[in-house]
Amino acid sequence: MKVSERGLAFVARHEGFVASAYRDPVGVLTIGYGFTMGSRIFAQSWRKAHGRPLSSGDRISRAEADRLLRRLIDEEYGREVTKVLGELPQYRHDAACSVAFNLGPRALHWRWATALKAGDVSGAADILAANYNIAGGRRLAGLVRRRQEEARLLLTGDYGDGVAAPVLPDKTPVKTPGAPGGLLARLADLVRALLDRLDRR
Repeated sequence: MKVSERGLAFVARHEGFVASAYRDPVGVLTIGYGFTMGSRIFAQSWRKAHGRPLSSGDRISRAEADRLLRRLIDEEYGREVTKVLGELPQYRHDAACSVAFNLGPRALHWRWATALKAGDVSGAADILAANYNIAGGRRLAGLVRRRQEEARLLLTGDYGDGVAAPVLPDKTPVKTPGAPGGLLARLADLVRALLDRLDRR
């Protein structure tokens, strides 16, 4: 499964584009949309183009960064999302890709993902919204906002881009005790999405 255009824009918006290599909050050399040598695909691509690892003062064009972002999400992080969490509705796949891209594929084995895999979408969103926002020992406002927006996307399909996108019943079986085929869980997701939209009017 591949990331959607809106999912790609969601990640790009949260990462932000920086043309020159810089140190992130924990001191890792970073460029473009949060690219580091810790990414297998980015490291291979950078070494092939420059014959060496990323260094201070290096630059990248936005066009190259856009191309790499899609490739990294689809080939490195998106594949792990599907491998660990299975086939998801597009907006949930995109939300999970954003989390994995920012926190690393190991995040797909944390509590939020365990809840999502078990069919507890609301629980997964609650856990995601309240956690995983500390870097370098500090709670960062940008990460707090990102986790909350990823949680909202996961739960309601709201990409935060101002485009109305009604959440339709997905075809993914949701495991809920006493609910054959997960029908009640899917209905609950729809009700929550509708209530959320009413609250924002």
